[in-house]
Amino acid sequence: MSPSPSQKPGSAVRAPIICVLGHIDHGKTSLLDFIRGTVVQKHEVAGITQHIGASFLPIQDIVKFCNLPPEKASKLIIPGLLVIDTPGHTAFVNLRRRGGAIANIAILVVEVTSGPMPTTWEAIRILRDRKVPFVVAANKIDLINGWKTKPGVRSFREAYESQAPFTKELLDKVIYQWMEDFMNEGFKMVDRFDNIKDFTQSVAIVPTSAVTGEGIPDLLMVIVGLVQSFLQKNIIYTDGPAKGVVLEVKQTQGLGTTLDAIIYDGYLKKNDTIIVGTLEEPIETKVKALLQPRPMDEIRDPRFKFNNVDMVNAAAGVKISGQNLEGVIAGAPFIAVRTPEEKEKAIEQIRSEMQEIAIQVEEKGVVVKADSIGSLEAIVKLFRENNINIRRATVGDIAKKDIIDASLSRADAAYLSVVLGFDVKVLPDAMEEANKQGIRIFTNDVIYRLMEDYKAYVDKVKEDEKLTVLANLVKPAVLKIMPEFVFRRSNPAVFGVKVEKGTAVPKHNLINQNGENIGKIHQIQENNESVKEASAGREVAISINDVTFGRQVKETDTLYIAVPEPHVRVLRTKFREDLRPDELQALIEYIEIMRKKENAWWGM
Repeated sequence: MSPSPSQKPGSAVRAPIICVLGHIDHGKTSLLDFIRGTVVQKHEVAGITQHIGASFLPIQDIVKFCNLPPEKASKLIIPGLLVIDTPGHTAFVNLRRRGGAIANIAILVVEVTSGPMPTTWEAIRILRDRKVPFVVAANKIDLINGWKTKPGVRSFREAYESQAPFTKELLDKVIYQWMEDFMNEGFKMVDRFDNIKDFTQSVAIVPTSAVTGEGIPDLLMVIVGLVQSFLQKNIIYTDGPAKGVVLEVKQTQGLGTTLDAIIYDGYLKKNDTIIVGTLEEPIETKVKALLQPRPMDEIRDPRFKFNNVDMVNAAAGVKISGQNLEGVIAGAPFIAVRTPEEKEKAIEQIRSEMQEIAIQVEEKGVVVKADSIGSLEAIVKLFRENNINIRRATVGDIAKKDIIDASLSRADAAYLSVVLGFDVKVLPDAMEEANKQGIRIFTNDVIYRLMEDYKAYVDKVKEDEKLTVLANLVKPAVLKIMPEFVFRRSNPAVFGVKVEKGTAVPKHNLINQNGENIGKIHQIQENNESVKEASAGREVAISINDVTFGRQVKETDTLYIAVPEPHVRVLRTKFREDLRPDELQALIEYIEIMRKKENAWWGM
């Protein structure tokens, strides 16, 4: 077996796998770009990472970049660093395997001028749940007021000492605040890296700039030092069939469906058979091609063409070409097999692993959709911790079937009759069905925010239902003006109407077809006698104070009973089955008017 760039000949350890996480635009890709000397970020939509990248940084290039003296360089035993650059932290939750996370360590990038964001705290909690150590890169120090960069200076300490006192004080205040924030989140010790004596007890903060390069050598040396000092047992190389995880499933020109994957153990050869997990049964495929970016390049947007290689050793990012890969999903495990015994064992292991992550659901609950297995696991874990029941949880975009499934919970509770999607699209037929059924859809690319949006909705719905149950519900009605029966034009206006749908009741407000307020029904008369209500099909006279027929009310108007939004929510959910067909139609017409006037989710 010949070694790949990620493994030194005869070395007992492989390259550690490092995830780079953080909020959008805090500089994750830019940090790597400075090291690689590439311009990947400039090719991203709006400068935001849209796909997962994997870069191998050889140790000799790290030594050169950090300008390490020979005596220190000789002590480095790892072959390099395999860095996963993620969109937010979506990829990280997919870097999973039985027994824990694949990532050995993480870099959490936080912009000094804006500080930790909700996405940042979500990433921190996921790292803590997966027991993955991490280093904080306090990025964009060049934006601190008064910061001055000396040409050729990349050492943070040297750059810091050359700043004016007020500039140093500004950076110190940022780090002190972060130390307090992290401790409030449950971390015992957090400090700037050059003040830390015991890295096993503290989270290190390394100030950096992806523009000037200041602090980046320090960041790399902290990572390398932590890996070599404390994580060697986690990066022992196993000389056997490859084990890995799928990061993305793509259509690649000339190759068809391909897998962007991480090999975290063993080696993979061209023409090897691999067993890959799917939502159904594991599939078997033969590796037609193995494609790798060159060292210091990256898998999303290589400066040079991919190398077509015969073998890849862990740890490495690789593009795998094979047949029948359409059913594979992000986050699925794969194992290379070379004998019938290995094949049988791998199928059982992957089947068992996929079953472990199969979501246990309740009879009553919400419908959850996510972009990948890892994301789905993270959502389900969080929702269960917050006592949110899940009826169905699957990977993929929100489709019509999901809306229909959510509608089955309507009888149980309005707040269960919803679909929640993490980082997925809402397909057109799903939106159409949701509007038809009155099903609320929540989508977000931050898991905690998705949960918080839903919990706020639940609280509002429960409060609305409580209020409306205690009060008399206002029911919908549609009234068509009969212009030939105008008995009085003002003080009050009295005119004839035909109740087309629903039931008209005195003391209820009216709006017209444009959502404009008309006034309150003062009285209803039929055959010159006052009546308490008038149902569909009846022709009656109504009186309205403080309006003039021909001005506020026109003979061509259609009038609607103004149903309060909390009443609409209850009527369309809890009491939907109790409405007559004409009342339901009146409610639907009224909701359409109010959504045009207020917002697309009015009444939901």
